Amino acid sequence: MASRRLKVELEYRYGKRGLLKPGDRFRVRGGPVYITDEGQKIPLGEKGVHVFKRYCERGADKWIEAASVSGSNFVILWVGKSRRSPVVSNLIRRPYRIRKVREPVLQHPSPRR
Repeated sequence: MASRRLKVELEYRYGKRGLLKPGDRFRVRGGPVYITDEGQKIPLGEKGVHVFKRYCERGADKWIEAASVSGSNFVILWVGKSRRSPVVSNLIRRPYRIRKVREPVLQHPSPRR
């Protein structure tokens, strides 16, 4: 079996104009879902704001490596096409939806007259 090489990039384009670079903060939602034998869907995805580290790709598998805003957790976020997991039955790898968090603009106080 031919080995698939890991391709690592320091940028990730998530839309027409959206680009993540190391240190950028972004919010995620969605992600993988586990479907029970009764048909109930259990979401397994991360939520909230994360800090982008890098984008990785190996064959058809594509993911983002990021850290939580507090810096205590390291997460791997699936961004490839939606498909079933080859290892865990009933697990569907759905891609995360990403939205960049805008940094707050500091406003200077207006001069007093």
